[in-house]
Amino acid sequence: MRNKKKFSILLFSILLILALGTGYYLYHKPGTLNSFLLNNYNKENIEQIEIRSTLSRQDKSIKDKAKINEILANVSNIKLVRHYGSTANKTKGAIHIYIYDKSRITTEIIIQGKEYINIINDYDNSNKEYKIIDNSLDLDYINRLIS
Repeated sequence: MRNKKKFSILLFSILLILALGTGYYLYHKPGTLNSFLLNNYNKENIEQIEIRSTLSRQDKSIKDKAKINEILANVSNIKLVRHYGSTANKTKGAIHIYIYDKSRITTEIIIQGKEYINIINDYDNSNKEYKIIDNSLDLDYINRLIS
């Protein structure tokens, strides 16, 4: 009887650990900006990208389709994992990338330093925060675009 109770406790513990591990994996599944946002976006409908820096107070509007595709190709490979904590006061400046579809802003990507990205998507009314992993953001490329 005692061995049966120990076995039941051990089996329950193993199942609980497996369930928590699976939940954690699914909850923190890594991906790219492309898989989290751009895959579901019709890139042909993008008419303009506007980039603003809160630190340097510079901005640039890009309407050339070739340049828009170059920018999307560059940022689409940023590796991300969903972040559920606060990103307040993590950086002193941010870069805002506004994506215009049919003359209105449909998506805003806020890059906070080299650590966090916030995506505000008008299509599904979502506001999600991500942590940048593997140092995959080329911040120099984005800064060159607005300087």
